[in-house]
Amino acid sequence: MSTEARPEIIDQWRALQCVYLKTSNALDRELSAQHGIGLNEFETLDLLSERSEEGCRMKDLTAVSPMTQSALSKIVDRLEKAGYVTRAACADDRRSLYVGLTEAGCAVHAKAAALHRELLEANLAG
Repeated sequence: MSTEARPEIIDQWRALQCVYLKTSNALDRELSAQHGIGLNEFETLDLLSERSEEGCRMKDLTAVSPMTQSALSKIVDRLEKAGYVTRAACADDRRSLYVGLTEAGCAVHAKAAALHRELLEANLAG
């Protein structure tokens, strides 16, 4: 297996990495400063807001998140401690946990989503 890649592929990777890091750092910094949540916490709230109003199972949230199950569980722990989500055992499957947004979680998500979308537009619009 050759360790040499075509120079344009390396350039493409570095360009993608640069845009990603610049954008994610700006998002994390501003979400934290203005709303007290980091990018990972926001993304978790955002995914939950797209599920049903009742919430979803942790395993379903893990399936749509790029984060590992362990990382996502820690983020949900922090969000629960902050009062933004609730966790409860599923009535039909006691092995599963159900995660849902609280009123406070909906409120912080709504405010933070406007900033998130604004920063995405500023950093990614061509």
